[in-house]
Amino acid sequence: MQWNLNNSTKLAFSRLIQPFGDNLNDVVKITKAFSFAANVYSGIFRNESHEPYINHAMKVALILSDELKVHDVDTICVAILHDAIEKSKEDSAVVEDLRSNFGDSIYDTIRILTEPKTNEENREKLLVKYFENISKGPKMPRFIKLADRLDNARFLKNDRKKEKALRYKEETQK
Repeated sequence: MQWNLNNSTKLAFSRLIQPFGDNLNDVVKITKAFSFAANVYSGIFRNESHEPYINHAMKVALILSDELKVHDVDTICVAILHDAIEKSKEDSAVVEDLRSNFGDSIYDTIRILTEPKTNEENREKLLVKYFENISKGPKMPRFIKLADRLDNARFLKNDRKKEKALRYKEETQK
């Protein structure tokens, strides 16, 4: 699949691999996760903006790396890939490729972070259970979900749809 990276994406990738520069295996693993995510997120933009969705994944990884000083390669890879299953609409080839390319540990953590499919009737109940599972589980998914929510909140701060930002804030505080 062909995709173009904008300057913001290239800069984010460059910043992300800097702390791992002494370990070629880590750089290769992050590059592999980035390439996989860029293919899955190709042509997807954040809401009505023209920002490529890959930038969100990179911002989540950078919040962990730059702001929280998390330099665990698997955590960074999961951060980059955290929405791959959702954005692929649970495409079986993507799901299988995630497992075979990144192993069970990374795949299982991405699964934990994948929001359940909901409708208006069951949304609240399923999200409560989803967030409970994350809060009671291992630290890595919690850190990634918090970084994800932080980036989404920063993005929504400038959104014209204030009710969406308010709903997101209330959901996050639960």
